[in-house]
Amino acid sequence: MQQRHYTQPVSEIHLKDCETLIRLALEEDAPAGDPTSESIFSEIDRGTARAVAKESGILCGMPLVEFILEIFLQITGKTVAFRPIYRDALSFNSGDTLFELEGSYISLLRLERVILNFVQYLSGISTVTAEALKSAPDNVIVLDTRKTLPGYRKLAKYAVFCGGGSNHRIHLSDMAMIKDNHIAASGSLQNAINKILKKKPGLPIEVEVENQDQLETALENNVDVVMLDNMDHENLKHAFALIQKYENPPFIELSGSMTPKKLQEFKEYGHLGISMGYLTHTTRFLDISMDFSKIKSY
Repeated sequence: MQQRHYTQPVSEIHLKDCETLIRLALEEDAPAGDPTSESIFSEIDRGTARAVAKESGILCGMPLVEFILEIFLQITGKTVAFRPIYRDALSFNSGDTLFELEGSYISLLRLERVILNFVQYLSGISTVTAEALKSAPDNVIVLDTRKTLPGYRKLAKYAVFCGGGSNHRIHLSDMAMIKDNHIAASGSLQNAINKILKKKPGLPIEVEVENQDQLETALENNVDVVMLDNMDHENLKHAFALIQKYENPPFIELSGSMTPKKLQEFKEYGHLGISMGYLTHTTRFLDISMDFSKIKSY
């Protein structure tokens, strides 16, 4: 099924998306250098480090490695060479070498954990996303959410994209999304819609609906997306039947504690998206290690 993205998909990462995180990571990992490595080795001790997968998965984070090395050079004046073997979004198997680094042993050891933290975390998200897609029936688009670690929003959504998933809105500015708290505070769903149409004409509108009255209001106002939140299958069937009566029905999104195991339950429904915080807020680090070569002294 063709992917649906609620915004311009995060199909690539730029330095501005992660520079703050990288500088923070380098600073917090070695605020006063690395006394262990600096005591044992000198700058003439050189070697290579191979990132080796200990399990299969989907790779994500190669641009981050380049950015880390670029910033490391700015901070320390030390150059480390990078040779990618796999590129982002490709699958790999346990035992595969994903990329190689070459430089002084002191630099390699200082960079090891910072690089692996980014690559393991983002590859974990890509891998979880790819696994969810395998569980999804053909009529379902798997969407991410804003449930991401602070500062990691673009990176996490890029990882979902690399895993084959679809990006929901990146941030609050992307679209108007009316939820239960908006409805309660504004007095009614119609009031909320009217105010958005007046102040932000042309902005895409999504409405989270919990009952038939809200759904009918959303449909009568020709909103772009309706989110059917935490509905059981009986109510979902009624909602789908009502939506299909409209000449230009909105896109349908489901949400509510969704996991890959649940996706097949929606096989008999029509074209829809399922948003899953699960993709980003339950992710574990993928098992990737750094193997160092014999030291070469010149």
